[in-house]
Amino acid sequence: MTMTSTTIRRLAVPLVVVAAAVPPFVTGAYAISTLTQILAFSLLVMSMVLLMGVAGMPTIGQAGFFGVGGYATGLLASRFIDNSPLLLLTSAAVGAAAAGLTGWLLVRVRGTYLLMLTLAIGELLALVAIARVALTGGSDGLANIPTLSLIPGVELRHVAVVYWYVVAVVLLLAATIALLIRSPFGRALEGIRDNEPRMRALGYSTARYKYAAFCVSGAFAGMAGSLWVTQTLFISPADMNFHASSLALVALIVGGSQSLWGAVAGSALIIVVQNMLPISMQGLGPVVLGAVLVLVVYLLPSGIAGLLGRLREVRRA
Repeated sequence: MTMTSTTIRRLAVPLVVVAAAVPPFVTGAYAISTLTQILAFSLLVMSMVLLMGVAGMPTIGQAGFFGVGGYATGLLASRFIDNSPLLLLTSAAVGAAAAGLTGWLLVRVRGTYLLMLTLAIGELLALVAIARVALTGGSDGLANIPTLSLIPGVELRHVAVVYWYVVAVVLLLAATIALLIRSPFGRALEGIRDNEPRMRALGYSTARYKYAAFCVSGAFAGMAGSLWVTQTLFISPADMNFHASSLALVALIVGGSQSLWGAVAGSALIIVVQNMLPISMQGLGPVVLGAVLVLVVYLLPSGIAGLLGRLREVRRA
């Protein structure tokens, strides 16, 4: 490794932090609100990077835990507490608990059966939210969530303050996921993904590792839901059903299934298409999204992160 590349790596973190803090000073409220949604959604996609890209467990129901965390934040904020960091931790616990109650089924199956079970679990959680009208608002969702606070006396009311809070949490949690991936736990998950029978023969309890990965990813998805509600002050079953999970899956594929920053890039594409293109293209946003997905699958099988990785290899060569 050259001195130049070492210097760049050392400066990467402070440069990212500075770049993330700048947008409120140079753009308007709508753009900041969109960036905040991208960051919250990207944390959901990062939880799928850990589960799918590292552990090799495909899922199309991860938004269920996202919704569980969002509802936990909304209900507690409406009735008991409004402290966002405390609600964030509570949503992590609730998301992990929901994943733990269902994950024991998933570690025993693979392939298509695993996909179908994750789909069923996500849809079941959404149906529970629809059925409990008195608690969750039913299909109309949970509205009128009060503005949360960072600390007593400091409310997360201004869009810039909410953005800075969300970006700080996402950067911290992304670093945590990166450390998990590089830890012995993450290396074991990669081994299970690549050759589970061999890992089992080496003495690893593969079912326990996969169960732990599922619970941890559920915790991160729950925190993503909490951040989403902190910004939108609204959550509904539509945020946790198959459609929401499929959008997260598309973001994962577009960005790269094993890249955390690729999760941010894929999430940006999804949120921009969802929020902006339908207005300017008379409802053709989903068509554009589908076309982009087809192009990525054929032209960039490793996603945006894979393309840039290949460009770096070419530059080194």
